[in-house]
Amino acid sequence: MEIAWFTDTWLPTRDGVVNSLLSFKKILEKEHEIYIFAPGKKDGIEDNIIYFKARAFSKYPNYRIASPIKLFSKKVAKMVDEYGIEIIHSHSPGVIGTHAVIASHLNSIPLVFTFHTFLQDSVYFFSEGMQDFARKLLEIWLRWYFRRCDAVIAPSRYVAKKLEEYHEWVEVIPTGIDINRFKNGDGERIKERYGDKIVLYVGRIVKEKNIDLILKVAKMVDATFIIGGEGPYLNELKKKAEGIENVVFTGFIRDEELPDFYKAADVFAFPSTYETQGIVVLEAMAAGTPVVAANARATPEFIEEGKNGYLFEPANANDFAEKIVMAMEDDEMGRNAMEFVKKYSIENMAQKLVNFYDRVRSKS
Repeated sequence: MEIAWFTDTWLPTRDGVVNSLLSFKKILEKEHEIYIFAPGKKDGIEDNIIYFKARAFSKYPNYRIASPIKLFSKKVAKMVDEYGIEIIHSHSPGVIGTHAVIASHLNSIPLVFTFHTFLQDSVYFFSEGMQDFARKLLEIWLRWYFRRCDAVIAPSRYVAKKLEEYHEWVEVIPTGIDINRFKNGDGERIKERYGDKIVLYVGRIVKEKNIDLILKVAKMVDATFIIGGEGPYLNELKKKAEGIENVVFTGFIRDEELPDFYKAADVFAFPSTYETQGIVVLEAMAAGTPVVAANARATPEFIEEGKNGYLFEPANANDFAEKIVMAMEDDEMGRNAMEFVKKYSIENMAQKLVNFYDRVRSKS
């Protein structure tokens, strides 16, 4: 099958959307041809990746925004036709995601859309006086975008329920995990560096992830708290952490080291109330690390209370700390986590995605 993915987020940025694309791409490209339309520093084509020249977003320089001027050109639609694309899959409703809508319409190719992120939660990037207006405008835009799609993918049941008012065909397909990659990590050298008791957070360092709560909990729990990742909130978070001796910031953790960090951790701490899935939760479980996460949005779907982790009351530092200690003291929980996550293997989820593509094509 010839497949085109359109995304407004791509390497070198690493977030949930990019990690999802990379995971599915690794499996699907063994049998299918994947073309990726993505932002870059300049226009160009390299290894089936079609780059749109894009400027860095001032509030978050790791993200780049393509110019909307090219939407008036039929060049992208012509490329899609020349590549013989059979299905178009958009991963964002931004500028490049809009190219997906146009190419789908002009070529009569079915379009599916994965709703990865609750974009409404990011309006804080705008000035306070503009936030309500931005939220209303975004709502109008999303409704327009959903109407142009043949079907929609939700990464969790929670998201699927929220999307019922936008589209009649919503399929739940979480991002899968490379089980072998994470279960074979070597945590010993990480423990040698940071200590025997480790509580880990990995992810983007942004305000909506509620990482401030980890700083409060670190004062209550006897362990080293490792915060791995980068983002626009990092410097402010570091200032808040001054004087808390058992908190360590690693910056971005390289792919080859990530399984080792997960394996070394006694608990994965996840205070975010922002998630449509939370891929890192499943990655930690694949390494045999129990998860303590906020009881909010999609995350509870992946936590079996008292078996592979615990849920805590959002914003309640005392509850968070208590659940972390309980997880650290339960030797069976890590084994349960490894067993639970098997059904979310990337192989299983990739096959589910291909089957979904076939169904959409057959109905178009």
